[in-house]
Amino acid sequence: MRRFIIFILLGGILVAQSSLVELSKKEKERRKKIKQTKVITNDDLKNTPGGINVIGTSSRTVNPSTKAPKETSGKKGHQKGSREWWAEQSRIIREKIARLKNKIKELELKVNSLSTQFLIEQRPFEHARVKSELEKAKGDLLRAKNELKKAEQELEALYNKARKEGIPPGWLR
Repeated sequence: MRRFIIFILLGGILVAQSSLVELSKKEKERRKKIKQTKVITNDDLKNTPGGINVIGTSSRTVNPSTKAPKETSGKKGHQKGSREWWAEQSRIIREKIARLKNKIKELELKVNSLSTQFLIEQRPFEHARVKSELEKAKGDLLRAKNELKKAEQELEALYNKARKEGIPPGWLR
């Protein structure tokens, strides 16, 4: 009787190992099919109708206190140095700051939710997935906070530039 039970257990282990090998092979094949990516070149960009929006941060770092604020011509064609131009520059930067603050609030909520889910999750694969999402969200949150700091410094640089040029403070509101 003991030999029979040992034989059944060993047989079950061998069957489980072979099914894991098959499952592993199927998963590798599935991943190979998914990894089809397309490289976008400058020629592809020239042929796209309309405009292209790029979302993200640049890898270039610039000290905002030493650079002049962005000088856009504005949608209405305001001349540089006019009251409307200064108001538009200030408005653009303040809107950017408001967007970044909202993004930070959303990311903080996401990080909190994922942290709770990470602590609760018991299944190993889900636990690993939640952990990677949590790390990504923390990285996004850190980048958003850095962008906010840069935008606030950009606004301060605009105020300093206006002050040096003798622009009344009311023009920037």
